[in-house]
Amino acid sequence: MSAATPKGRPWRSIAFRLALYYGVLLLLTMVVVLAIFYVQMVGVLSARIDQQAKQDLKRLEAHARHYGEASLQQEIRNLLSDGVDSQTEIVILTDAQGHMLVGNASIQPQRSLSTLGLRELQVQRDGRTLSGRVAVARLESSHMLIVGSDMEALRDIEQRFMRASLSAVVIVVILALSGSAGFRRLVDERAASIRRTLQQVAAGDMGQRIPLPNQDDEFTRLGRDINKMLDQVEHLMDGVRHVSNTIAHNLRTPLTRVLLQLRSASHLSGIEQQRLLERAEQEVQDLGTVFEKLLQIAELETGMRRQEFTAVDLEALLAEIEDLYAPVAEDAEGTLQVQLQGQPRVLADADLLASALANLVENALKYACQQAGGRITITAQVDGHTGLVDLRVQDNGPGVPPERMSQLTQRFFRAHERLPGHGLGLSSVQAIVSLHDGLLDFANLHPGFEVRLQLPAAA
Repeated sequence: MSAATPKGRPWRSIAFRLALYYGVLLLLTMVVVLAIFYVQMVGVLSARIDQQAKQDLKRLEAHARHYGEASLQQEIRNLLSDGVDSQTEIVILTDAQGHMLVGNASIQPQRSLSTLGLRELQVQRDGRTLSGRVAVARLESSHMLIVGSDMEALRDIEQRFMRASLSAVVIVVILALSGSAGFRRLVDERAASIRRTLQQVAAGDMGQRIPLPNQDDEFTRLGRDINKMLDQVEHLMDGVRHVSNTIAHNLRTPLTRVLLQLRSASHLSGIEQQRLLERAEQEVQDLGTVFEKLLQIAELETGMRRQEFTAVDLEALLAEIEDLYAPVAEDAEGTLQVQLQGQPRVLADADLLASALANLVENALKYACQQAGGRITITAQVDGHTGLVDLRVQDNGPGVPPERMSQLTQRFFRAHERLPGHGLGLSSVQAIVSLHDGLLDFANLHPGFEVRLQLPAAA
C-alpha cells in the first residue's frame, strides 16, 4: 500500500504544515512591521501638523498684540489668499459667542470653544464637513483664534496604506498556500523513491537501493545512509543464512555419528558398548561446546556486557596468561614470552579480554608447537599516534594462506582443516574486540603469524 499523502488532505503532510507554519510566521512578521511603520508614519505626520499649527498660532497672536485685531483680520485674509497650503489650511477668527469674523471655515456646530491648545475640531469648508487638527487661543479681546489643517490628507494616506497593507497580506497568504503546496509536492517527489525502495525491500527484494541524484542535499544524504543500512542488513542476512547453513552442515555429521554409535551400542555389551557410549558422550559434549560458543558470540554482538567495562591492568592479566600457558608451551618443547612497554591499561571486561587472549594463545600453540622450537610472543604497549593499546600475539608457525586471510573470523571457518577445532575461536575474538570498539588485524610474518588487537586505553 502506498504511503503517499491522500489527495484533498494536504494538512496531513508534515512538509505542507511546516511550509504553512513558516508562511504564517512570515505573515505575522509582516503585519507587525506594517503596524510599526503605520504608527510611526501617522505619528510623524500628526506631529508635523501640530507643530505647524502651533507656529502659525504664535505668529498670528504676536501680530495681534503688536498691530491690533483689525490688522490681524487683514493678515488672515492675506494668509488665506497667498496660495500656500490653501487646500488644507484652516484659519478662523470668531467672537466670544463663536460667530465667525474672518476665516475659510466655520465651526460645526457653531458654538463658543472652551478648550484651548491642540485639539481636533469639526469644521465646514467649501460646503464640506471635515475634521481638522487645530490650535486654539483666546485673544485679549476675548476673540478666539483657530489655526490648523484638515485631516483629509492624513486620512487619505492612512486609507491608501491600509489598502496596500491588505493587498500585501492577501498576496502573502496566496504565496504561503501555493508555496506550501509546492513544497509538499517537492518533498513527496523526493520521498517517493525512498518509499518505493523500502516497500520493495519489505517485500523481500534485499538488492534494491535508493537512486541518488547528483546534488548533495538532505534527501541525498538520507538516501545514502539508508543504502548503507540496507547494505549492512543484506550483509547480516547473508551472514545469518551462511551461519544457518554452516551450523546445519557442521552439526549433521556429529549428530549422525552419535546416532549410529548409539544404535551400534544397543547391539553390543561389555567393553565395546562402554567405548561406543564414551565416544558418543564426547561427541555430545563437543556439540554443547559449539552451542555455548555460538550463544556467547550472539550475546557479545548484542552489546549486553558493555556496562561491565572497567580499567584492566594488562600487566596482571598477561602474567596470568603466561602462568597458565607457559607450562603448556614447555611441554610441547616451545616457549611463551610476554613483553610490556610501560603500564598499559584498557577499558574492558577483564573476563572477556582474558577469553580472547586465551583463544589466540591456544591457536598459536596449536600451530607453532606442532614440532619442537615453537615460539609465542605476546607484546603490549600504548600507541602514541592513536592513543590505543596495541596488543600483539605472534608465533613462528606456518601462517595462513593469503587467499584465506579475509575468512578467518567467519563462523566455522578453519584455515587448516586437518587440525582439530570448531572454527569459532577467532569469531569469538572478533565479537569481543567489536564490543570494545577495537580493531582486529592479521598478518603473516614469514615465517609465523601475527594477530593484532587495538583497544581503547583506560585513563
